[in-house]
Amino acid sequence: MKHRLFRALAVAVLACAGLVASGCAAQEPTHAEPISPLTFPEVRKIQNEQLEEFAALIPAEQIVDRWGPIEATMGMSCDTDLGGRTPYFQEATGTRMLTGGIYLYLTDSADAAAILDQFAASKSGLDWGVAAADGTNEAQADLVLESPDGFSYYIRFSPNTRIQNQLSIRSYGPCVIPPKDFNPHGKY
Repeated sequence: MKHRLFRALAVAVLACAGLVASGCAAQEPTHAEPISPLTFPEVRKIQNEQLEEFAALIPAEQIVDRWGPIEATMGMSCDTDLGGRTPYFQEATGTRMLTGGIYLYLTDSADAAAILDQFAASKSGLDWGVAAADGTNEAQADLVLESPDGFSYYIRFSPNTRIQNQLSIRSYGPCVIPPKDFNPHGKY
């Protein structure tokens, strides 16, 4: 009887150890985000050019006002989950990503759904990732576009804001090695 009890206890301990080990393994990253060879100025230029391309897809008469592209944003740590984007596990490398964005204020006659569809269609066939434009993606954006080289654009339409119908496009660059004089509170 005593031998059976020890055997059952040993099996239980091994089973628990196996479950714990498998749970820990599941939380470790299976593949780290590659570090981009781009510099901060190159990332900023690419981000802003893409933001301007999105803005150019909207007829000028439907844009009442705009703010951006936002130039003064700091380099976020790549050890961040942007909600819908793959979590980053590169804090030990010291990599950073530049954030940015643009806010476009649209007329009441602007068709937000058609604009979002046009944004998605502009990247169709170019190896871009496109998240559902139905507000159900994990980022809670109306549309998420991810370029093959690590840039992400989170697009959200907010009707009847304080100013006007607002279309916000938040941008996140790929993980890069920051300049030697990098200051996490600096603006880049």
